[in-house]
Amino acid sequence: MNVYELAKKYYPRMWDLERLQTLVSAGKLSQEDCDAIVKEKDNG
Repeated sequence: MNVYELAKKYYPRMWDLERLQTLVSAGKLSQEDCDAIVKEKDNG
């Protein structure tokens, strides 16, 4: 499982937005992927 798949699985239940932004800053997750995950989960 890659970082994107883990983020989709664990946001927001176990990983918060700050954790996703940390992954973006570390170059492990793209900002576009982060935005897509947040939008998908927050909009149901």
